[in-house]
Amino acid sequence: MQTKYFRINKKEYCHITNELIFIYSSKTPLRIPPEHELSEAWGIKSILNYILFALLFIYTSVSLSRYGVNFFKYLVNYGELFLLFISFIRIKEGFVSSNTPTILRSKIKSVYLKTPKFSFPQLVIYFEGPDSKTLRRTIPILYKKEALPILQELKMI
Repeated sequence: MQTKYFRINKKEYCHITNELIFIYSSKTPLRIPPEHELSEAWGIKSILNYILFALLFIYTSVSLSRYGVNFFKYLVNYGELFLLFISFIRIKEGFVSSNTPTILRSKIKSVYLKTPKFSFPQLVIYFEGPDSKTLRRTIPILYKKEALPILQELKMI
């Protein structure tokens, strides 16, 4: 199978064909992963986010009911509120993002290349998921010079 590929980290490659985009662990793919196959790590990460959010929320509500306005006198509580906010954002992002290793190109709605100043570039793909829900898949790019010509040649960006 002929694919064009670029590295997304030290162990994985993003392969692009005319029909689909998929992530595989070598330069020469032996198989194409199923479209909505998720790893166990995704589920564990989600559960840990839910548990952290629940614990922080319980701590905040108990502390606010016990101390009232004095809750804001302690700097530790500001850190806790910040962590509560971050865990809420992570849970919210989990509902609109996908970790699927395979995306059909016919289902892609739009593709953006984000280049943050202090991080690796990212390829953000919006596509139609199950039940016609628009999902987002963020693919990190290890070497921009390697990925950019491939993405421009295939007219993805």
